[in-house]
Amino acid sequence: MIVASASGYAAWHYRRRARQTRDARPIRIGYAFGAVACTAWSVSNLLMLAATAGLPALNGAGALLSMVAAALVPAAVLLAGHRLRGIAAVRRVLDVAAVSGAVFALAWEYVLSGVTGRIGGVPEGYAIAIVAVLMLGSSVALVTLSESAPNRGMSAQQVLAGAALLQAATVMLSLRNDVVGGPWYQHGVGAGYVLGAWATAVSSRLRISRPGADVMERLVFGPWALLPYLPVVIAVGVAAAREARDGRLNPVLVWLLLSSFSLVLIRQFLTLITVGRMAVVLEAQKLALSHQAHHDALTGLPNRVAFRARAAEILTRRRAGVCAMMLDLDGFKPVNDTLGHAAGDEVLIVVAQRLTAELRESDLVSRFGGDEFAILVTDVGGGADAVAKRLLRRLSEPMTVHGAEVTISGSIGLAALRSGQAGSISSLLRQADTAMYAAKASGKGVVRWFEPDIWPASA
Repeated sequence: MIVASASGYAAWHYRRRARQTRDARPIRIGYAFGAVACTAWSVSNLLMLAATAGLPALNGAGALLSMVAAALVPAAVLLAGHRLRGIAAVRRVLDVAAVSGAVFALAWEYVLSGVTGRIGGVPEGYAIAIVAVLMLGSSVALVTLSESAPNRGMSAQQVLAGAALLQAATVMLSLRNDVVGGPWYQHGVGAGYVLGAWATAVSSRLRISRPGADVMERLVFGPWALLPYLPVVIAVGVAAAREARDGRLNPVLVWLLLSSFSLVLIRQFLTLITVGRMAVVLEAQKLALSHQAHHDALTGLPNRVAFRARAAEILTRRRAGVCAMMLDLDGFKPVNDTLGHAAGDEVLIVVAQRLTAELRESDLVSRFGGDEFAILVTDVGGGADAVAKRLLRRLSEPMTVHGAEVTISGSIGLAALRSGQAGSISSLLRQADTAMYAAKASGKGVVRWFEPDIWPASA
C-alpha cells in the first residue's frame, strides 16, 4: 500500500507538470511518460495486493502493468534529458547496449539460468520479459547518471534514474529469493520497493536539469563517466569466479560478455575520436585567439603590441642598421566623409596590401591605429629613403572603392639606427613619429628624416 501511495503521488505531480506550457514539448512528453509509468506501477501494486488477499487471477495483470511501468521509465528519463547528436548520441546508444548486455549476463547467472515454471509468483515468460525491460531501464538510468554533473545538485532525471536502478536491483533480488526457495521479501526486498517508490515521488518535485556548455566534457572526463563500465567489470568478475570454480562457462554468459566487450571497445574508439576532435578544435581556437591578440582585425597586419615585441627582438640580434618609418595617410578623411566608413575600411585594407607587397619578408609593417602605419626596414644601409619614396609612389596609385576612383597619399618620417649604434624601439618610433609630423607640416606626400640637432628632445 505504501508503494502504491508513493507512486500515485508521483503520478499526480508528473501529470501536473506535463500540463505546464513553460517547458519544452519533449520535456512535457517526458513528464507525461513519467505520469503513465507511475500510474501503472501504483495500479500494479494494488492488483498484486488484491492477489495476495485472495484474488490470484489479478497477479498476472499486476505483473503486466509492472512491465509497462518499467518500460516507460527509461523513455521518460531520455525525453527529460538533454539531446545529444553525432558521436555523442552513438556513444550513448553503445553505453546502453553494453550495460544491458552486462546486466542481463548477471541476471542470467543468478536468476534466469535453468529456471522453469513460475518465477516470483508469475509465469516464466512474464518474469523474463520483466527482467529484460528492467535491464534496459537500469542501463538507461546508469548511463543518465554517468552524464550528470554531481556538483550541481540533484535533478529530476537523476533521482528518477536512481529510483529505476534501485527498483531493478530490488526486483532481481526478489526473483532470486524465489529461485532459491526463500520468501520474496528476504534480504530487505520490501524496503527496496518502498525506497524506490519514494525516490520516484521525490523526483516528481525536482527540477529538470538542462545541459551546460561543458556537456561534452562531462561525457568524456566527468567524475561519473566510468559508471557504464561498472556492470561490465562486475560481470567479468562473476564469469571469472564461475570459470575458476566450475572450469566452464554458460554459452549464453560467454556471448553476452563478448557482445558487451565489443560494444565497449567501439565506445572507446568513438571516445578517442571525440577527444581527438576536441584537441583539434581547441588548438584551432588557441591559434585563432593568438592571431586576434596580435593582429589588426581589419587589415590582418600585426598590431602595435606584436610590432613592438618583434621589433625589439630584431634590435637585440641585428648586425646591420635598421630604419623605422611612421606613415600617416593624406587624403583619407575625405574618403570617410564622402563615401562612408566602409569605404574607408576598404582603403585601409588596400593600403596594407600594397605596403606588404613592396616590403621584404624580413621587414615589419603594422597598423598602429586609424590611418597610421609603422614600418621597420632591416639591413637597408643607406637605401631607406628610396624604400620610403617607393612606398609613397605605390600608395598614390588610384584605387577603386565602392565603385568610385580614390587617390590618396602619405607622409613618412624616418629614424635610423646604424650598425653598432644602441637604441630602443620606443625611442626609434618616437623619432620617426616626430619626423612624420614634420613631413606633414612641410606639405604632405613627402619623406623626412629625424634630425637630432633640430629635435633633440625627441631623441
